[in-house]
Amino acid sequence: MRPSGTSEQLAKRRQKAFELQKSGKAIRGIARQLGTTERSVRRWREEAKHPKKKSKRGPGKEAYLSKQQIKKLERELLKGAYAHGYRADYWTLDRIGHVIWELFQVRYVPSGVWRLLTRMGWSNQRVQRLAIQRNEEAIENWKVHQLPRIKKRRELNAWLIVEDESGFSLVSPLRSSWAPRGQTPCTYTRLDHHQRLNLLGAILVSPAGRKIKLSMRSFRVNLRGEHVILFLKQLLRRIAGPIVLVWDNHPIHQRRLVQDLVASQLRLHV
Repeated sequence: MRPSGTSEQLAKRRQKAFELQKSGKAIRGIARQLGTTERSVRRWREEAKHPKKKSKRGPGKEAYLSKQQIKKLERELLKGAYAHGYRADYWTLDRIGHVIWELFQVRYVPSGVWRLLTRMGWSNQRVQRLAIQRNEEAIENWKVHQLPRIKKRRELNAWLIVEDESGFSLVSPLRSSWAPRGQTPCTYTRLDHHQRLNLLGAILVSPAGRKIKLSMRSFRVNLRGEHVILFLKQLLRRIAGPIVLVWDNHPIHQRRLVQDLVASQLRLHV
């Protein structure tokens, strides 16, 4: 078992043992003073008399690609897989190997591509899904103009409510499974893929931020403006005082009936 302490602390302890040995102190006394065993003190003495030679390892085989080629490869990879004709924007070892061949006519096996990417500071990561409708300019504009308004809710002594919708399919998803070759595994499930449970949900934060609540309402039908109105009325009955409501631009939030309800509630700030 490695003794406690950093490498520097252990080195100082061994040096102290050497100095005590030179002064003529017995091994048992050195071990007791340094809090170690007599066997360790003897081993240190032998290692000092016959130090181990460090093995001289060769520099290894040179990389197939030069530093300039590696920089060019990284620039090409940062353009994304779409730029190289792939239908999905992600990189695999095989794909990168093909790009290396197309650029430099140098063949890399997958393990070689992995070592090359490691030296480049790349790693294998799970791809994050982003919506095609995502508007980065609108997001930055929202952070600059809308977010400060939301943060000022404490001046109104208002509750913060963040609302959104979600749906859950009542049909179990199909997963891969191991099975004997030639015997496809089967599972019995409902074939009515229209069966869904739709939820309206909101996180409620008190004005001082000390209380956080969750409010939900479920429906077996597609959500419409009428359902949003029912949910808003439920929240208004539950909370007294000003409310700052944050939600997205879903069409059901823009219905005339919903907007009329919002306009009629002076304590509701959307």
